[in-house]
Amino acid sequence: MKFWWLVNSPRLAAERAAVEASARDERWFTLSRWLFHEGRLSAEGDLVVHGRPYHVRLVYPDQFPEVPAWIEPREEAKWSTHQYGKGTLCLQLRPDNWVAGATGADVLRSAYDLLVLEDPLGEGDLRARSDHHVGELQAYDWGAHPVLISAECAVRLRAGTAIEVKALRWMAADDVWPILVHDATDRASPRRPPGADLNTWRFEIPVFISRAEMPAEISDRAALARLGGFDGDQAEALVASEAALAIFAGKDAAGAVHLTAEGALNRRRVFVLPDDGGARSARPAEAAAKSVAVVGVGSIGSKLAETLVRAGLGRLTLVDGDVMLPGNLERHVLDWSAVGFRKVGGLKRRLLAIAPGAEVETIDANLNWQRSAKTHAWQIEAIANCDLVVDATGDPATALFLAAVAEANKRAFVSVQVFEGGLGGLVAACIPERDPPFVEGRASYLAWCAAQDAAPPEPGPRNYEMLAEDGTPVSADDAAVAATAAHAARVVLDILDGAPPPPEAAWLLLGYRKAWLFEGHGHNIRLDVGARRERAPPTNNQEAAAFATALFMEWLDADKTVG
Repeated sequence: MKFWWLVNSPRLAAERAAVEASARDERWFTLSRWLFHEGRLSAEGDLVVHGRPYHVRLVYPDQFPEVPAWIEPREEAKWSTHQYGKGTLCLQLRPDNWVAGATGADVLRSAYDLLVLEDPLGEGDLRARSDHHVGELQAYDWGAHPVLISAECAVRLRAGTAIEVKALRWMAADDVWPILVHDATDRASPRRPPGADLNTWRFEIPVFISRAEMPAEISDRAALARLGGFDGDQAEALVASEAALAIFAGKDAAGAVHLTAEGALNRRRVFVLPDDGGARSARPAEAAAKSVAVVGVGSIGSKLAETLVRAGLGRLTLVDGDVMLPGNLERHVLDWSAVGFRKVGGLKRRLLAIAPGAEVETIDANLNWQRSAKTHAWQIEAIANCDLVVDATGDPATALFLAAVAEANKRAFVSVQVFEGGLGGLVAACIPERDPPFVEGRASYLAWCAAQDAAPPEPGPRNYEMLAEDGTPVSADDAAVAATAAHAARVVLDILDGAPPPPEAAWLLLGYRKAWLFEGHGHNIRLDVGARRERAPPTNNQEAAAFATALFMEWLDADKTVG
């Protein structure tokens, strides 16, 4: 809190002089006293307007003069339509046009001018012209709960071409009860609206659509049905419904009436949403259709997966056997609602809550667990079928294994890790048939570290933790994890968009503070791990190939016979 009157005594002196000069030189203001009211410096007095006193208080906020002073009745009173309730007057000097050079005396003059014009305690019924500029966003929940309709759906409603229209009602939060209206075309989009969900108190309610204009007055449900042109079974259903939405999709503007279980007819304000779906991802359809396997959905993998979905990717395979625990909340995208469940399950629910049309497959096991070879085989097959494989396990052995799978299947591969202690991070990309295999790139990285006479940071007792010089464990915080995940997501998206990092920058070292080989935050190192060497293809053994081909054809024939 800043006590402006204590730290800016010259301004205090100027304010006092200006207000007291008004009282001395102007007949319309008398000053009663200076005081602190509710902890704020204030001046009380009377504005004398058309011979009538208005008992006012000039209040200086703690952040004055960066924010304006205001005038309020000393006792609650409604004087003007330019007033917030029975309190603060809305004057020509207000937060959206205030300048620090204006004074409390200027605010007093503004209040006097308003009261002179409107003369609320006298005979006058004139109202000052409103200078308010209130946008739809500011008025979003003023007086009427919102109904949201996409721009294209609104066009179809007016044209009568919308089919299977549904209304999704959220339970109240922040004193708002939104209803989302959508049709079959909306639901065919990858970014389609969600469905009903008991866990989040989201319910579908019946919708009745009229092409008439919104009536000015509606006395009851029977009148609603008549004015909306509803008849027969539709009119009966509307009158009998316990909770429904009636939409008037006339030519002038859309209107809506919410029919509640208590029998009320509540007018709602309709907001037509801008047609900007996908504008912030700008992902080509070809890239958006590609699939990504994210192995390891801890703090880095979960953030990376969420970024990919928000960026327009809709096909992910998540692999992790870990369980969400309270200690993970500090860096993971999931919250308490996922604690006690497998991370892949919680993350899938979160991703589908963002993009209900996404295809998210999960494997709730770690690849280094002991399990059946058959299970292991199909899990690896699922990973290998993806267009790009991400290693976010922080485990070198798993990274090498996944890189080998990606190399064998000619898939792009990205490995990401936060350096222990949060001093930096590493994002390593491997483009098939362009870059050296990951195992060779890693060898080059370790050799480069040795050449700098600086071994990779030593791990601490736990993941993302290192020991300071005095032996104190230092952990990577969420900022280090989020920054590294964002860089990795950038690399993944660039690869899928056909613009991978150049070979000389396929390995990227990210510095977050002055430590190890980093000079400080923002010191990044583009590491060249060398070019891919030419490799002689294996000599073709025609006898072995013919042997396997014959067996395969035999299996096909047997399968046809059974079919």
